[in-house]
Amino acid sequence: LTSIEGSEASSPVLTQPAGNNATPLGSKSTAEDWRLLCIDHFARNRPRWEKHSFEKKPLCNSVHTRWLEGKPLHQLRTVVFLRFISEICKMIIRRFTSAFGFAVASAGIFTRQGECFSPAGSKPKRSFLHQLDRVLSKFQNPEEQLKDYLYLNGNYAPVSTELVNAPVEVVEGALPPELDGLFARNGPNPVKDRLSRKYHWFDGHAMVHNLRVRDGRAYYTNQFVPSARYRVEKEMDEDFFPGLGEYSGVLGLIKILFHPTMVREKVSDLKTVAPPNTNFFLFRDRFYALNEASVPLELRVLEDGRLEPVGYELFGGALDYPMSAHPKIDSRNGDLLFHGYAVEADLVKEHGTMKVGRLSACTGEVESFFNPLGEDYVTFAHNMMHTDNYMIVYDCNVHFDAAGMFDGGPFFRTKDGYNLRFGLVPKNATGPDEVVWVDTGNPGAVVHPLNSWEEPDGTIVIWTPFCRNLLIDLESEDINEFLMVEFRIDPATGRVTRETIDNSLNVEFSDIPSTGGSFERFGYTAIQDLSTAGEGSFSGFCVWDMAERELRKAVYYREGDEGGEPIAIKADDGSVYVGVHVHNKNEDQSYFLLFDGESEETDCLIARLKLPQRVPFGFHGVWVSGKDLRSHFAHHEGSSRGERAADQGVREAPNTAFLS
Repeated sequence: LTSIEGSEASSPVLTQPAGNNATPLGSKSTAEDWRLLCIDHFARNRPRWEKHSFEKKPLCNSVHTRWLEGKPLHQLRTVVFLRFISEICKMIIRRFTSAFGFAVASAGIFTRQGECFSPAGSKPKRSFLHQLDRVLSKFQNPEEQLKDYLYLNGNYAPVSTELVNAPVEVVEGALPPELDGLFARNGPNPVKDRLSRKYHWFDGHAMVHNLRVRDGRAYYTNQFVPSARYRVEKEMDEDFFPGLGEYSGVLGLIKILFHPTMVREKVSDLKTVAPPNTNFFLFRDRFYALNEASVPLELRVLEDGRLEPVGYELFGGALDYPMSAHPKIDSRNGDLLFHGYAVEADLVKEHGTMKVGRLSACTGEVESFFNPLGEDYVTFAHNMMHTDNYMIVYDCNVHFDAAGMFDGGPFFRTKDGYNLRFGLVPKNATGPDEVVWVDTGNPGAVVHPLNSWEEPDGTIVIWTPFCRNLLIDLESEDINEFLMVEFRIDPATGRVTRETIDNSLNVEFSDIPSTGGSFERFGYTAIQDLSTAGEGSFSGFCVWDMAERELRKAVYYREGDEGGEPIAIKADDGSVYVGVHVHNKNEDQSYFLLFDGESEETDCLIARLKLPQRVPFGFHGVWVSGKDLRSHFAHHEGSSRGERAADQGVREAPNTAFLS
């Protein structure tokens, strides 16, 4: 490439070989000149394995010539430029591979729009950026990390077998015959044979572990959640999508620069890329899988426990921002209360670092969705709360820090000089001017609050595990200390008090047997200590009495058992139970335990169920009552009838039963 002196805008000139003559192509060149140049270039640079068949056919029949026909001049110039860049990259790759002594599977010739040729019968073609990503992953040496990574071993190791409606043996006690519903547990589960890049526990594909309980019996189904991410990688038979584990050092910085463009080659909306592996949620008879970096994925639960994808939920186009994995339902009117935070630069520039919203159950529309924070930093706002009159978000002292890219540390870090603040958002608010922020006067963070409510005098009460110096680093051997505290807030004056309820137990992962927002006497949290393997594994659970403002009891699992999140279950007769998946490391066997949630005794096990396969440690679960489950089945059966009627030219009346 040279420049024609004196030509318009010093446009580049490229010489087209044509026999022994050379024709300059400059700013006055026609599209046909460039097209002929591209055809000649492709003809002379076909891979050897394809060259013979290419030369036997007329030039105009080649795939390149057919693509080039009718293309405007700027696209043709782009083709040649991309080819030029690809040749330089291949030269660099060859030098590196020869120096380090391993072969790179990027020997194909890069061509139009970033695609590359591949022999017949091979895997789908990889784009230039995909090839570059694979090369950089090789240099990151993921094999060593994958071999020794805690969250790929022991009971964190993924499972590959998918069971459907497998009978579950009750080996101790008995299931209450009146207990009817579905216990759905979510968590990361990568396809281990496909792993070829550095891994982070949060990166794994979502897998559901469904336990259907009815008439004193139980049945187990597990399945990869059919997200866009999972289906693309299953078709490609490789781990195409980037993960948090890769983003460290110079190579991680290079990757993060082109990864959004590479991902859009397969999934156009980046808000649907994150694995929905964090939580499940039922709203208006619709079942969702959630991840706080994504929009909700709606799923259909079949009667045998399997899942079918419905689509990503955008609430009529209003959801233009990621939604957290912990939305709430206002029990008074059925409204959906939700929020989210983002670190992606374009989203932050357009919408800010946090948004909170409300979807009306009466209209089915999002009536408010705005940024309540007004700060330029990204705070770790994993969860939210609500009361009769307020949605409550929080701003803690843990902020996103891109320095993790360079030093290999966590991306969210504790920042000095910041206190925990609560944002009181009136439920009918439409903008940030109506939000009242109250400073607790205490540096610290909240992750999974237990409950919040308003007392008759208007005081807001919050019970939550509280951590002064939260470290979000799976590589650290230290565990965070969370103590149960009570905050009391006067919305009129902004005065906040804090009292530690108990300082003897390290507790996290909280649940109550309702949707929250009003007083509930008993709440449940997991107990974490050094006896368990790592994050997401617990030695027991404790029961909190919010009427007596005390720790009611602590229940520890038997020797060898390590459990996940305890889930509060309210049966149709009002009885409260606690269900939890545990893994016995001595037997390498998974069980489901059901406890009496209201008994004063610590020995309150009701039933111990032996599961037909191992259930890895995961994140969150949800209990769906039999009544709600049958309503979900009816909703989708009604949708199917409507689709069939539409196919026959019959328009049915819309189903508005959820409005009541």
